[in-house]
Amino acid sequence: MLKLILGVGLALSLAAGAHATSVVGTGAGSFANLSSCDNLGGSKDCRIVNTSYGSNTQVQWGSQSSSTNFKTPSTLTSTAVGINVNTDAIGVRIGQLDWYNSATLRLNNSLDVFAVNWSMAVNFTAPAGPDAQGGELFALTIKNPINPTGDSAYGLSFTDLSNLGNSFSLKGVTVSNLRYQVVDGAGSGITTFKNNVWYNDEFNNASLYILADFKGPAMPPPPPPVVTPIPEPEIYAMLGVGLGLLGWVGRRKKLKENAAA
Repeated sequence: MLKLILGVGLALSLAAGAHATSVVGTGAGSFANLSSCDNLGGSKDCRIVNTSYGSNTQVQWGSQSSSTNFKTPSTLTSTAVGINVNTDAIGVRIGQLDWYNSATLRLNNSLDVFAVNWSMAVNFTAPAGPDAQGGELFALTIKNPINPTGDSAYGLSFTDLSNLGNSFSLKGVTVSNLRYQVVDGAGSGITTFKNNVWYNDEFNNASLYILADFKGPAMPPPPPPVVTPIPEPEIYAMLGVGLGLLGWVGRRKKLKENAAA
């Protein structure tokens, strides 16, 4: 299917002209504090599990079976990303959430609206600090209405992006224009991001990226050119007249000396 890319961000311009600087690091996250859903006992309808990206990196909710918990549930996964670019670099991914929205059964009303916290962290190994690690807590609210209407995730604010960007600093590199971008993946539906709300259709895979721009240090001004003065034509003419006059005086003096002898 045709991939749909939508981007919303904080518009900041980048000046041209900089030394190329390597920016290397990782972006990762985890979930905690599920609330307003049943995550205890034998009939749970929401939970946090581990994945290959680390501990507590996936939220699951709902089931497609009335007798088995979490059969093909909806999933929200905090995906680890690697950062390895040279400045100046535009639209670098520093964080990612992957969402599969399953058409789960509606067995009770406990999943109409529930909440979970996503802790996003970045760790840069190059360039050096002064503070090469940072992070931000995103308080997410998931609205899970009656199928087939898709679900929505709230709590992805630009204030959180600003806090994330201000939580770390890199020597000689300016980080700016942090923004969200959603990408529609495989599935029969679509995904959108509007007014800080991420929507995803049933049976659809989607991703949300946190992007940033990295600008290297400004280039120093070039040294002034060394200029060798070039004599003007008039100077050459005067020099020629002077040399000719000296020659004439010398010849005249010699003639007088010869005549006196």
